[in-house]
Amino acid sequence: MIEFANTAPAPDLEDVAFVADWLAQQFLEPPDAARILAIQGIQGQVAVHWIGSVLAQEEAADAICRTLNADTPEALAASLQRRHTQLFEGIFRQRSLPPYASIWDGTGHLFGAAIDRTQESLRALNVHIDSSCPEPADHISIQLVALAESLRQAQLGPAGALLANLRAWMPRFATALIQLDGDGFHGQLGRLLIALPDRVASLALSKVGLTASNDVERA
Repeated sequence: MIEFANTAPAPDLEDVAFVADWLAQQFLEPPDAARILAIQGIQGQVAVHWIGSVLAQEEAADAICRTLNADTPEALAASLQRRHTQLFEGIFRQRSLPPYASIWDGTGHLFGAAIDRTQESLRALNVHIDSSCPEPADHISIQLVALAESLRQAQLGPAGALLANLRAWMPRFATALIQLDGDGFHGQLGRLLIALPDRVASLALSKVGLTASNDVERA
């Protein structure tokens, strides 16, 4: 068994932006054989463990690595594709979890106000959804990508709005995902999702505090 020592520096907002992008990719489409093969390598294992350390979810990262090393890349890709379809595109409400804010934020139906809120944040960031993307703006992947971009741009206003939107629904979605998928790949993603908002908030507060402190010193 490979032991991964945590010698990386403390995470910053750029690191959390990378993690948010990575999570967005997992919910937009399941890992294919090439991505799984990359994760099975040493560098891939280190990267996944680093993601876990950024969110203080090392056990979830370790479980993801075990899952993605349990079979050939081709067999795992086929299995994860089936599970992705069952969880996020299934027709049975009790066994599927639509990854859309409008379903979980109290609206209870697709194409709710969460779309307008997300689009407002995207406009503030000068980010546009590619025409080839079939998903509405309240899809979890689009909201995560928008959050990542707001952190990279250090736009704390839009980041705060996006974070508030995510906190209004994502914990319920992630908790239901854990209940439905347990210790599986997607259940572990749910654990990473739950940890993400608090990590973003704590690092953003640290950044604001540091900026205020520097302003006082310059004065």
